[in-house]
Amino acid sequence: MALPRIKHYLINEKYDDPGIVIEIETLGEYILFDVGNIHRLDRHLLRKINKIFITHTHMDHFIGFDYLLRNKLGKPHTVDIFGISPLAENIYCKLQGYTWNLVEFEPQIIFNLKQWNEGLFEYYSFDIKKKFAKDFIKEEKADTDVIYENQFYRVRYAILDHKIWIMGYSFEYKDRLLFKKDKIKELSLKGEEFGILKKWLEDESNRGKTFPVGEKNLSYEFLKEEYTYIQKGIKISYITDVLYSKENKEKIINLVKESDVLYCEAPFLEEDEEQASKVYHLTSKQAAEIAKEANVKKLIVFHFSRRYGKNTEKILEEVRKYFPNTE
Repeated sequence: MALPRIKHYLINEKYDDPGIVIEIETLGEYILFDVGNIHRLDRHLLRKINKIFITHTHMDHFIGFDYLLRNKLGKPHTVDIFGISPLAENIYCKLQGYTWNLVEFEPQIIFNLKQWNEGLFEYYSFDIKKKFAKDFIKEEKADTDVIYENQFYRVRYAILDHKIWIMGYSFEYKDRLLFKKDKIKELSLKGEEFGILKKWLEDESNRGKTFPVGEKNLSYEFLKEEYTYIQKGIKISYITDVLYSKENKEKIINLVKESDVLYCEAPFLEEDEEQASKVYHLTSKQAAEIAKEANVKKLIVFHFSRRYGKNTEKILEEVRKYFPNTE
């Protein structure tokens, strides 16, 4: 069956600031991974952004926060932000760089933050009505590699070394049980009965049980086989600004394995491996090796070093020597 309708793409050209967008229009979900130079994005899209996952706050990954904020003013918004300490302080300093003496006339804007800090998840809120004060909400033990989850998708993370600790991310849209549109009509269900049946079939503990449909009691197995199908999910991973080390490589592969699409930085050519190591970045060959060992289906490389100008084909050709399905 067809994959879910999820749109994903790089924010910029391969040699410009890194970052990707994931759009799930059917859910009203518009997600940024990193927020560097985002001026290429349509302002209508920026107003829809409701989740941001930030790897770290080097300028090329974070400078666009001000532009995003500017596009949020004037309408009520709540934006959930995720990342790694000291992101709370970075956001607070950004927001306090402006004067908020007229906020009583502004629609409410709230930035909710969840950040990883030394094995804890820390929660903060920044509310325009409080002049974006940094309100600490709570903390809890980070005993999972899932930083966000709802009924449709989850986002997992790994803590990686870039001479500072940063985040790598994997967006995982879950498999969905759906009704066969033509077949389900046979059951003559009405209104909320569809939802009740769907929820019952999604619960594996109902195997061997029956469900009343009209005057019949139909088995779990029969209903699932005859009237439903599984729409396979999609896994999209995002890795940037990492040292090629044994520890990093193992963490990345564990996070991105079996991805349908891996967005991975490849700033340097293989011949410049020494420079890549000095600045804690990957080479084209190293990105390809990670993709191959993680058994990803497709690799999209980006964040090319300025030393190569706009000659993107040179890096792409080198990556494809080791991992052909690369864009």
